[in-house]
Amino acid sequence: RYMVFNTGARRPPHTGAGRIALRSQFIREELKLFRERGDDSSIKEIARHFGFDAADVDKILQKETYIVPVNVTYYPIQARENVISRLLSRFVEDISGRFEEEMLIEGSMVTQGVDIDVNFGRAIPMKKYIKASARLHKMLSDQKLYLHPGELKYAAPFKKLYIRIMYEYMDAIYSMTTVNHDHLFSYVLSKYRKNKIREDDYKNRVFLAIENLRRCGLTNYHTSLNKKQFYLLTDDVHEKYERFISSSTAAGLISLEKGCLIKNKYRFSKTYDFHTIRKDNIIEVLKNEIEPLRNLTKALNRLMLLPDSYIRRKIRNHFIELDKKLFEDDYQKYFLEGESKPKKIGAPFFWKHMLGKKGVILVHGYMAAPEEIKPLAEYLYKSGYSIYGVRLRGHGTAPEDLASRNWEKWYDSAGRAYIIMKSCIKSFAIAGFSTGGDIALLQAANKPGRFKAVISINAPLRLQHISSKLASVIVAWNKLLTKFKVQKGKMEFVENDPDNPHINYLRNPVYGVYQLEKLMQIVEEKLENISEPVLVLQGSNDPVVNPVSGREIYKKVKAKKKIFAEIKADRHGILRGVQAEKVNAKVLDFLDGVF
Repeated sequence: RYMVFNTGARRPPHTGAGRIALRSQFIREELKLFRERGDDSSIKEIARHFGFDAADVDKILQKETYIVPVNVTYYPIQARENVISRLLSRFVEDISGRFEEEMLIEGSMVTQGVDIDVNFGRAIPMKKYIKASARLHKMLSDQKLYLHPGELKYAAPFKKLYIRIMYEYMDAIYSMTTVNHDHLFSYVLSKYRKNKIREDDYKNRVFLAIENLRRCGLTNYHTSLNKKQFYLLTDDVHEKYERFISSSTAAGLISLEKGCLIKNKYRFSKTYDFHTIRKDNIIEVLKNEIEPLRNLTKALNRLMLLPDSYIRRKIRNHFIELDKKLFEDDYQKYFLEGESKPKKIGAPFFWKHMLGKKGVILVHGYMAAPEEIKPLAEYLYKSGYSIYGVRLRGHGTAPEDLASRNWEKWYDSAGRAYIIMKSCIKSFAIAGFSTGGDIALLQAANKPGRFKAVISINAPLRLQHISSKLASVIVAWNKLLTKFKVQKGKMEFVENDPDNPHINYLRNPVYGVYQLEKLMQIVEEKLENISEPVLVLQGSNDPVVNPVSGREIYKKVKAKKKIFAEIKADRHGILRGVQAEKVNAKVLDFLDGVF
């Protein structure tokens, strides 16, 4: 039930709203009885006491008294120093703990911004409570007017009812809580059985908690929970997670130690005062806000009983199936007879050694497919490495699919592979060919320390053909023509003559080249963030990627261990053909030296 800890004692919530509403309807019922009896003197006395015209009694009797439950959810709630709290502390002495809390919380809302969700519940009629109470009917018929609040407040049947009313509107209010990330972060952290929890396990459980939220029938949740949530698991910067961890650490509720969250046992077991708890333990507040959501909390409590190994397996299987489904759906949607390659060319693959502890994520190039990287994958797998072959969205289907994707979709594809590999392999590297090399480098730059090593093979920072620089102009021109519903004059695709026509597209979408140019620029800016061991392989006479790219990548990464090797080749696709054996050997030698 609902309890409030205040001034050293626990008590039920205040019942004022229920008491006032019930009294209002009780007086209305009195007026109705007096009207039926023709007792005008009693009506006039009530009118005089409450300050209304006795002639208006019919209008009053046409209405009823209701309580409308209203829930206001603020997100995020943070007790932080702000301009308002600093000004007050400078000019006001002896600020009370309650006032200080309000300035930290409300001041942060005003100065830093907050989302406010207001939900209105079904109106609760007071008439139903009076109708159902024989003892109140007896009070109505006893000729007393009950003009003074105390006469009803302490009457046993009245008191019993307004407590019931309080529980009804409290249930309604809390059932309308707009659930947000911080609620789930707090609940999972609070319910974890031990004081120490691995960050990876914590994130996995929060991700599954969000999945449970979507399935449990609740409709009141923050719009951000409608978006893709796998970013929580990719170990890129996640603004909501970082903010929650930062504020909880600053408040002394948790600490971070070697990839683990350590709960402050004392702070989590202490009883807090109602007026200061938001400042002292916001995690407890947020957990309590969703406790009344029974369908959700039952699912979350079951989730918290599951062992770490089961959670990891569940996450792995979820993303393996998701990757397969994305490919199947894309293939079906964009399939072109005579142009789309067989499914086996474009499907992602996962080759895992039963007891393997090391692995490699392999990423194919632009306009290619996972089949492109299979020779290297087979070579590394036979050498003891588990392999995940990524399919970049827009690839392995048809050029129209690629024309609909931005570079972020390619990056996300590697992010899903990262989640899968992390859930079952202790230590792993990431390697990419061509555009896949850029994706591999960007993954490493965005999550320092998460990969054992990074391998870039013919990754572009510069392309050979100057025409690629015009892609942005052509894309803008195409958009302009589309806006005016003009098809003539568009140039959406150009012919492609690939090294591996049984794998690659034969038409190159201009929009794809435009996205590749954007990706190259971002990668170049982020190279200095890479600290893992790096191997850079570059074809000497690459006709697609300007060979200066390899040297520039090698120069700009800040890793202590980095190797550059030039491969004598006159073709771009060096993962196949006569150069493949040398590439494979260099990659394996590098990996064996790192693991």
